[in-house]
Amino acid sequence: MPNVDHAELTAYITSIFEALGAPTEDADAVASHLVDANLKGHDSHGVIRTTQYVQRTQEGRYVPATTPVLEQDTAATTVVNGNWNYGQVVAGFTMDIAIEKARDQGISVAVAHRGGHAGRIGAYGEQAAAAGMVTIACVNLHGGGELVAPFGGGRRRLGTNPIVFAAPTSDPDEPFVLDMATSVGAEGKVRVARNRGVELQPGWILDSDGRPSTDPLDLYGGDPPGSRERGALLPVGGEVGYKGFGLSMAVEFLAGALLPAVATRPDDEVGGNALFMTVIDPEHFAGRALFEQALSDLIERVKEPPFQEGFDEVMTAGEPERRRKAQRMVSGIDLEET
Repeated sequence: MPNVDHAELTAYITSIFEALGAPTEDADAVASHLVDANLKGHDSHGVIRTTQYVQRTQEGRYVPATTPVLEQDTAATTVVNGNWNYGQVVAGFTMDIAIEKARDQGISVAVAHRGGHAGRIGAYGEQAAAAGMVTIACVNLHGGGELVAPFGGGRRRLGTNPIVFAAPTSDPDEPFVLDMATSVGAEGKVRVARNRGVELQPGWILDSDGRPSTDPLDLYGGDPPGSRERGALLPVGGEVGYKGFGLSMAVEFLAGALLPAVATRPDDEVGGNALFMTVIDPEHFAGRALFEQALSDLIERVKEPPFQEGFDEVMTAGEPERRRKAQRMVSGIDLEET
């Protein structure tokens, strides 16, 4: 497994997107996002996605160098048409607008459609927190990409539909960033297991007959993909998976039915993300300093001992990613060979 320095990898991936016609600024935004996902331990949303993006660009499904436009715009809301630029470009643009509107109005809602796969959604939570904002954001698969079975169901009906809750703390380098799929895991993590030739943990997927499976190939319909009926991911929660299923349905009406992308439907393989982002400026409420200190005090409190058997600490959302990034900035990034 090759090991690569993050700066060299970013430059190389940037050159790939430049060759596809993306302006340098956009190409660097996509590459930096993907490499940062690797640095933070989310290899499923890292440079493993490059081949997928290249293929979709060559097929004309992603269109580099287009400019996102505002289809609707008020003091506190906006609807963005990404014109099928890369999802990282569209999502970053949309979050910037939501932040500025929240700074003026106290709260804002921005939605976006016609954008490519936006990568690790937690990055946009970090973007908001760095600006001193609180955000709740989520994405669906732009009406396509059925991957997840409903609780009790045996066939794909929903996307992985991730959600993000993020907020600043009194330490600007340590925001709270909860980034989670409403499925038991992201599809890309199954992709990583398939590429490494390892089995999944029980409780992740069903095979095409609706039976539990640990073989990642079952999700993709064998090798080559599609050579048999495809399986499905399960909603997060295990025996209480109805909770993950319910959250996934909520994502569908926020990041789907609320905008022209619509909710997930069969036979639609667009391959992008539709976005919902709401941003809150604490300065319009308790005040930013009081908010940040209150959250920091709570984090300090929940991390206090005693700990459960088998644990020697409590980590809060965003902390594991920061630790992994610190390690990989020094050790480099191990890349899949396939």
